[in-house]
Amino acid sequence: MASKTTLIGFRLRKQRGLMGYSIRQAAQQIGVAPIRLSHWERDMRKPSIENLVKLAVLYRVMVDELCFELRQEMVQAMEGRFRKSNNEYIKKIKEKPR
Repeated sequence: MASKTTLIGFRLRKQRGLMGYSIRQAAQQIGVAPIRLSHWERDMRKPSIENLVKLAVLYRVMVDELCFELRQEMVQAMEGRFRKSNNEYIKKIKEKPR
């Protein structure tokens, strides 16, 4: 079974809490019934893509952050790895004789 932090409902609830919204307030902002948002947060149902986008805008996060467990350190490490590999590639191109 997936850990609690890998479930979308956990991340929805966490982001709502960080923004200081009650279920009722958040549901009203995106135009759904509070019970529907409650079901999403308890992983009883999954929100549509349209509603995920609305929630991401409301919570000021990327949709990916609501769907996947992204850690800032992991993103930075991947970015650094790509940047490093690109720099090495550019150096090799510059070193080649013409």
